[in-house]
Amino acid sequence: MNDSNSMRHGQLPKADPPDPLNVLASLFGFSAFRPHQEAVVRAVLNARDSFTVMPTGGGKSLCYQLPSRLLPGVCVVVSPLISLMKDQVDAAVATGLNAAAFNSASSAAEKSGAVVRMREGTLDLLYISPERLRLADFRALLRQQRLAFFAIDEAHCISEWGHDFRPDYLDLSSLAHDFPDVPLAAFTATATRRVEQDIIARLHLRNPLITRASFNRPNLFYQVIPKDKVERQILDFVRTRQGESGIIYRISRKDAEATAAYLSAHGFPCLAYHAGLADSDRAEAQNAFREDRCPLIAATVAFGMGIDKSNVRFVIHGDLPKSLEGYYQETGRAGRDGEPARCVLFYGRKDIAQLLRFAESVEDDSARAAAKSQVYRMLDFTQKEGCRRKALLSYFDEIPAFENCGACDICTGEAEREDATVAAQKLLSGMVRTGERFGAGHIIALVMGKGTKRMRDLGHDGLPTFGVGRDQPEAYWRRVMDALLAQGLIIVSDPAFPTPSVSSAGWELLRGKRSCAIIRLAQKAEEKSGRKTREEHPIFSLLRDERTRLAREAGVPPYVIFSDRTLREMAERLPDTPERLLGVTGVGAYKLKNYGEAFLSLVRGWLDEHPEEACRADEGACPAPPVGADKDKPAVARPAGATRASGTESWRETGRLLDQGLSLEEAAEQRGLSLSTIYRHLGLLLSNGKQYSPYRFFTPARFSQIQRLYRETGDRRLTPVVELSRAAPLSEETAVSYDEARLARLFLRGPSSEIGSGQDGA
Repeated sequence: MNDSNSMRHGQLPKADPPDPLNVLASLFGFSAFRPHQEAVVRAVLNARDSFTVMPTGGGKSLCYQLPSRLLPGVCVVVSPLISLMKDQVDAAVATGLNAAAFNSASSAAEKSGAVVRMREGTLDLLYISPERLRLADFRALLRQQRLAFFAIDEAHCISEWGHDFRPDYLDLSSLAHDFPDVPLAAFTATATRRVEQDIIARLHLRNPLITRASFNRPNLFYQVIPKDKVERQILDFVRTRQGESGIIYRISRKDAEATAAYLSAHGFPCLAYHAGLADSDRAEAQNAFREDRCPLIAATVAFGMGIDKSNVRFVIHGDLPKSLEGYYQETGRAGRDGEPARCVLFYGRKDIAQLLRFAESVEDDSARAAAKSQVYRMLDFTQKEGCRRKALLSYFDEIPAFENCGACDICTGEAEREDATVAAQKLLSGMVRTGERFGAGHIIALVMGKGTKRMRDLGHDGLPTFGVGRDQPEAYWRRVMDALLAQGLIIVSDPAFPTPSVSSAGWELLRGKRSCAIIRLAQKAEEKSGRKTREEHPIFSLLRDERTRLAREAGVPPYVIFSDRTLREMAERLPDTPERLLGVTGVGAYKLKNYGEAFLSLVRGWLDEHPEEACRADEGACPAPPVGADKDKPAVARPAGATRASGTESWRETGRLLDQGLSLEEAAEQRGLSLSTIYRHLGLLLSNGKQYSPYRFFTPARFSQIQRLYRETGDRRLTPVVELSRAAPLSEETAVSYDEARLARLFLRGPSSEIGSGQDGA
C-alpha cells in the first residue's frame, strides 16, 4: 500500500482492515458475497481507487456501505437526487449503519447533527449531491473531517457519452486534486467501454481496480409486442398482475397522464409522474409508490434514479425508448430484489418517427448522428430474430455462452418468426408505383384497398397494388412496415416528413434476391406473458401486511424493512426462533433486534393454526428453495448415519424414534434436526391421535408451572406465557421456551383444560 493512499488528512496509517465477512453476516444478513462484491470491498478497504460497473440489483451499495462500517472516518456518497438519498439513508439506518444526508431538504438540526457525528467519528455514511460538493464552504468543512473515501454513485452522469449526462457531475473531476489522500470509488449500473474510459479519465482515478460484472439480469423476462391500442394492452397486462408494483414508462407527459387516468378509471389506481408537475405533486406520487400506497406509476424518463424500490415486479414501456442503454437502465428498476420480474416493450411506427424527429433536432452534427444511430439500434432490437437478452448484452460488448436464455419471448416461444417476403414486396411495390412520395399510412391503405376520397382523387385506386392486401388487418401491415424500416429495406430521409423510400437492400427484395421476416406473438402468447411467475404461499400476504404496518410506524418504505425475497424465504422456511430467522437471507442482527419478534410471532401463530405446515421447517423435508434463494447459505450439517425422510413422513420417523424410548434431544441428534423441529413433529403426532403422557417430556413441576402461566395469562397465546415466564421474580432458569409452551398447550387442551378462552394464536 503506498503512503499517499494510506493517509487520511493527518491520520496514522491503519493496520490491515478486519475481515469483512463477519460484518456481511452480522449486519447485512448474507452468508456470502455476490459475484465481484468481495474484490471491490477489499479494494476500498485497502485504500485503492476503483471503478465498478454492476447491474441494478447486483449489490453496488453494499460495496461501499460495508467498508464504511470498518474504516475510520466517514464515507461521503455522492448521489444524484435528494429523493434517492432519503431512500438510501432509510435503508442504511434500518440495516444498522449510522447514516445521514446533507442537502437542501435537510433541516438545520439534521445538518448540524451530521457534522457533530462526523467530528465524533460515529458517522459511517454521509450522502450529498454533486451540487452540494461544488460549494467552497462545504468542501472546507470536509477538509476538517476524517474521510474514509468518496463513493460516486451513478457515475455515468459525469460522461457526456452516457445516457444521463449531468453537468453538475463534471465538478467531481477536482476531487482527486483537492483530496489527494482520499480514495475514490465510482459505481454505475450501465456503461459501455467508451463511457467507462471517459469516467475513469474525468475522475482522475489512480490505478483503479476496474470491475465489470455481467450485465445479465437472469430474473428479468424481456418481451416485445407491436402496439395495437396500447392503453388497452397495458390494462390487459396489469389485470394479470393485481396487487403487484409496476412502472409504466411513456414518452410524453401527456401520454403518462392519459395512461394513469385510463388505468385508474378501470379500477387500477395509478399516479402520473413527469417534470411538468408541481414539486409537491411529484413528491406525493413518488412517496405513494415507494410506500406501496399506490402500486402503479405512469411516468416519463424523469422518474427512475430517484427510486430505490426493490419490489417492482414489472416495467412496461408504452413507447420505444431513445436508446438501448436507457432501455436497459429503465428495465433494471424491476426485480432489484432478485425475484422474477417482467419487462414488456410496446412499439409502433409513430414511435420511430417521433424519436427520429427528436434526434434531428440535436444541433451538434456528431451528437445528432449518434442519436439517430441509437434509434435504429433500438428499432433493430424489436425486430431481432434471436434471443432478446443476447441482443441487449451485445450492446455492452458482452457475449454470453447461452443460445437460449429461457427468459425472453423469443427463447420461450411467446414470439415466433414469420416469413413476410411477399407482404413486404407488396408494400415496396406500392411505394415505387406512387413515386415514393407518400407516407407509410397511405401505402398501407393502398395495399388494403381503402377507397378513400384522397385515394380516388390521386388515382391510386387504379394501381395494380390497390387491394392486394385485403386479406390481412391493418395491424399486420404496420408490423411489416416496421420490419422494413428496422431491416434497412426502406429509409426515411426526413423525419419531419416521414415518406419511406426503397433502399438498395429493398430493391434486392423486390427482385427476389433476399427475404423478409417479422416477429409475431405466438398463439395465446398474451395469456402466457401475463401469467404470474409463482404461486404465493398464503402466509406471504400476512408477512407483507406486517411489513407494511412496521414501515408505517417507522416512516420508511416497506422494502426498507425487508425485501420481498426475504419475506418469501420466511414463508418457505417458517422460522419460529431468533436463530432460525437469522438464517434467512437479508436478516442481520440489527433487523432481528428491531423487527424480529413481530415476524416470529406471526410465524408461530401460523404454525399453531396449521400444524401440518410444521414439517416444512424440517431441513430434510423442505421442498427446493425458491427461485433466487441464496444458494450460498450453508446447509444444516447432519451426523453420519442420520435418518432423513421427506414430506409428511418426516414427523412419523420422529415418532418411531420416540417409540423406541429416545428422548427429544436424542431424537434430534439421531436425525440431525434441530430440537425445535422435533418439538413440532411431536405436536403433529399428538394432533394425529398419538397418545403420550405429558410427564414423558415434562417434570411434574415444569408442567405445573406452564399450566399456571396459561391460567394467569388467561388465553391460549404463546407469547404472553413465554414473556411472563421471563419476568421477575422468576429466574432465567425457569423461563419457558416457545417449543415448551406450544407442546404443553397440546396436552392442556380438552374439556378439563384450565387454559383461558382467548384467541388461539401466537
